[in-house]
Amino acid sequence: GDPYATSYYGSPGSGSGTGGYGLNGRSLVNKGKVPQKCNEEGRVVVKIVVDRNGRVVSATPGVKGSTNTHPCLMEPAKKTAFLHQWNLDSNAPSQQVGFVVVNFKLGE
Repeated sequence: GDPYATSYYGSPGSGSGTGGYGLNGRSLVNKGKVPQKCNEEGRVVVKIVVDRNGRVVSATPGVKGSTNTHPCLMEPAKKTAFLHQWNLDSNAPSQQVGFVVVNFKLGE
Protein backbone atom coordinates (compact mmCIF):
# COMPACT_ATOMS: atom_id res chain seq x y z
CA GLY A 1 0.00 0.00 0.00
CA ASP A 2 0.85 3.66 -0.24
CA PRO A 3 2.71 4.78 2.91
CA TYR A 4 1.21 8.27 2.42
CA ALA A 5 -2.39 7.07 2.08
CA THR A 6 -4.91 8.89 4.24
CA SER A 7 -6.13 6.92 7.24
CA TYR A 8 -9.18 7.67 9.36
CA TYR A 9 -9.07 4.62 11.61
CA GLY A 10 -8.57 4.58 15.34
CA SER A 11 -10.06 6.78 17.98
CA PRO A 12 -8.30 9.51 19.93
CA GLY A 13 -7.91 9.43 23.68
CA SER A 14 -10.04 11.50 26.00
CA GLY A 15 -7.25 13.56 27.58
CA SER A 16 -6.65 17.20 26.86
CA GLY A 17 -4.24 18.15 24.13
CA THR A 18 -3.99 17.33 20.46
CA GLY A 19 -3.25 14.45 18.13
CA GLY A 20 -2.46 14.19 14.44
CA TYR A 21 -3.89 11.41 12.32
CA GLY A 22 -3.84 10.23 8.74
CA LEU A 23 -0.40 11.52 7.78
CA ASN A 24 1.22 8.15 7.22
CA GLY A 25 4.94 8.29 6.56
CA ARG A 26 5.25 11.59 8.44
CA SER A 27 6.29 12.39 11.99
CA LEU A 28 5.15 15.36 14.05
CA VAL A 29 8.01 17.76 14.83
CA ASN A 30 6.15 20.66 16.43
CA LYS A 31 2.74 21.40 17.89
CA GLY A 32 1.00 23.88 20.13
CA LYS A 33 -2.46 24.57 21.46
CA VAL A 34 -4.53 27.75 21.38
CA PRO A 35 -6.76 28.03 24.48
CA GLN A 36 -10.50 28.52 24.21
CA LYS A 37 -12.14 31.67 25.56
CA CYS A 38 -15.46 30.03 26.42
CA ASN A 39 -16.35 27.37 28.94
CA GLU A 40 -17.01 24.49 26.54
CA GLU A 41 -15.55 21.02 26.35
CA GLY A 42 -15.35 18.35 23.70
CA ARG A 43 -13.35 17.08 20.77
CA VAL A 44 -12.96 19.09 17.57
CA VAL A 45 -11.56 17.23 14.56
CA VAL A 46 -9.79 19.49 12.08
CA LYS A 47 -9.18 18.33 8.51
CA ILE A 48 -5.77 19.57 7.43
CA VAL A 49 -3.74 19.72 4.25
CA VAL A 50 0.04 19.49 4.70
CA ASP A 51 2.64 20.39 2.06
CA ARG A 52 5.92 18.56 1.40
CA ASN A 53 7.68 20.89 3.85
CA GLY A 54 5.41 19.64 6.64
CA ARG A 55 3.47 22.89 6.98
CA VAL A 56 -0.29 22.99 7.40
CA VAL A 57 -1.63 24.98 4.43
CA SER A 58 -5.36 24.46 5.03
CA ALA A 59 -7.48 23.65 8.09
CA THR A 60 -11.22 22.93 8.30
CA PRO A 61 -12.51 22.48 11.88
CA GLY A 62 -15.63 20.59 12.93
CA VAL A 63 -15.46 17.62 10.55
CA LYS A 64 -16.69 14.05 11.22
CA GLY A 65 -15.66 12.79 14.63
CA SER A 66 -16.12 16.12 16.43
CA THR A 67 -18.18 15.95 19.63
CA ASN A 68 -18.65 19.72 20.06
CA THR A 69 -18.91 22.17 17.16
CA HIS A 70 -19.75 25.25 19.24
CA PRO A 71 -18.59 28.33 17.28
CA CYS A 72 -16.30 29.45 20.13
CA LEU A 73 -14.24 26.24 19.73
CA MET A 74 -13.86 26.36 15.95
CA GLU A 75 -11.35 29.23 15.76
CA PRO A 76 -9.00 27.98 18.52
CA ALA A 77 -9.13 24.48 16.98
CA LYS A 78 -8.23 25.88 13.55
CA LYS A 79 -5.40 28.00 14.99
CA THR A 80 -4.13 24.97 16.93
CA ALA A 81 -4.01 22.93 13.71
CA PHE A 82 -1.88 25.61 12.02
CA LEU A 83 0.66 25.35 14.89
CA HIS A 84 1.35 21.71 13.98
CA GLN A 85 4.29 20.88 11.73
CA TRP A 86 5.47 17.56 10.33
CA ASN A 87 8.83 16.44 8.98
CA LEU A 88 9.94 17.58 5.53
CA ASP A 89 9.48 14.79 2.98
CA SER A 90 10.34 15.45 -0.67
CA ASN A 91 8.74 12.11 -1.65
CA ALA A 92 5.38 12.94 -0.06
CA PRO A 93 2.45 14.12 -2.18
CA SER A 94 2.45 17.89 -2.81
CA GLN A 95 -0.65 18.08 -0.63
CA GLN A 96 -1.33 15.40 1.97
CA VAL A 97 -4.67 15.27 3.83
CA GLY A 98 -4.80 14.42 7.51
CA PHE A 99 -6.55 15.29 10.75
CA VAL A 100 -5.68 17.04 14.00
CA VAL A 101 -7.86 16.18 16.98
CA VAL A 102 -8.13 18.93 19.60
CA ASN A 103 -9.60 17.98 22.98
CA PHE A 104 -10.95 20.93 24.95
CA LYS A 105 -11.65 20.62 28.68
CA LEU A 106 -13.75 22.88 30.89
CA GLY A 107 -11.75 25.66 32.49
CA GLU A 108 -8.83 25.64 30.07
